[in-house]
Amino acid sequence: MLLKKFPEKKAFKKMAQKYNVIPVCTQILADTFTPVSILKKLYNKKAPIFLLESVEGGEKWARYSFLGISVKSRIRVLKSSVEIRSGKEIQNIPHNGDPLKILQELTSTYIPAPVKELPGFWCGMTGYISYEMISFFEDVKVFLPEEKAYAHFIIPDEIIIFDNMKHTMTCIGISYIDNKSQWQEAYEKTCKKVENTIQKIVNTSSSQGNCNSCEHSENEAADISLTPEMEFPVFKNKVEKIKEYIIDGDIIQAVISQKFTWNTAVDPVELYRAQRYINPSPYMFFMHFGDMTIAGSSPETMIRLENATATLRPIAGTRKRGKTQTRDMALASELLNDEKEKAEHLMLVDLGRNDLGRIAKTGSVQVTDLMFVEKYSHVMHLVSNITCDVKKDLDAWDILKACFPAGTLSGAPKIRAMEIISELEDDFRGVYGGAAGYISFSGNMDMAITIRTAVME
Repeated sequence: MLLKKFPEKKAFKKMAQKYNVIPVCTQILADTFTPVSILKKLYNKKAPIFLLESVEGGEKWARYSFLGISVKSRIRVLKSSVEIRSGKEIQNIPHNGDPLKILQELTSTYIPAPVKELPGFWCGMTGYISYEMISFFEDVKVFLPEEKAYAHFIIPDEIIIFDNMKHTMTCIGISYIDNKSQWQEAYEKTCKKVENTIQKIVNTSSSQGNCNSCEHSENEAADISLTPEMEFPVFKNKVEKIKEYIIDGDIIQAVISQKFTWNTAVDPVELYRAQRYINPSPYMFFMHFGDMTIAGSSPETMIRLENATATLRPIAGTRKRGKTQTRDMALASELLNDEKEKAEHLMLVDLGRNDLGRIAKTGSVQVTDLMFVEKYSHVMHLVSNITCDVKKDLDAWDILKACFPAGTLSGAPKIRAMEIISELEDDFRGVYGGAAGYISFSGNMDMAITIRTAVME
């Protein structure tokens, strides 16, 4: 059922005189669709696509889900250049050790029109930053294979926004205006694109999209054999080495990781469906770049920027969920009174305050919530919120650089902890321990820490 179309042609023309990124929107009733059902219909292994979803506090679906279905450009940060693919055109721009400068220059060229009917994110860059990106920010030696990207982003030219409260679906064609005088051609072309997308969604039955994937996934699930990067005795020895560094006063904490691999033909969308069912989280993301896919269900904010306010949300301290309400409450109380968990959490809150202090207006860093219990499907965590007002001359990329990587995935002091991680971990981290989410052309940003994440290549 069609609800409305906006903006009108006359309004589009007016916008095109001032802005170069303009949405053309058709909103329909979507009470028979879900974000995942549309993802399944439109997923194509050769074409990039992404889905961003959220469960607030682990127990309530957030209002909006975002499905990017058509791509204007793909951006990869490589060892010595930033690669930008737009259709058949490929640019490789040398970054001279400062790829963020290229990304800042790129995003600054896009000026989106304000549209009050849309949520804060409808255009921008969606993707991930690998843990090894730190090598461009700090003097920390890391290893990443030559063929791997330090960061990978998608700029969509079509996005579908699901309003999970009103059960509507807004299909947005994004017009990138190169020439103000050609606004009418851009408008009509984008209107046609949106119309075709809606017809494809409405006319394509779910059985036509990945029809055998469920059956195949069930067969695969019967024989899962995960291979650890390190056998347990080796991993244990590395943990003992970290303890020695702590005793010697070198560090307070270091977070060592363990990679598991699995050879499988499971459909990536089905794997994501399993993740969101088993572990609904504040950050759920499916990002397919054509040659690789990441699917994650992360509880933790890496950094959020909204209207010049930056937010960090450190999570440290964990208990399993209780089988009864009484047991659940007892475990929450135990967590809140555990001296070890509290000490670790406070250390990471201090680290977060220091990170925000690098980009904050003087005196604006605040701990707005300290050590409250947040419950998820299988576990509960201690969580705090830290905010600040951002200095006027800084943008999302500056803020990301100042806070990256999260202390909860590296340690404290952060630089020394990362040096020890590089010494002890035998393989690259890649996506793990980095960040995934979006940076909007409006200047806002929401990035999750990439944990509880699968990488499919």
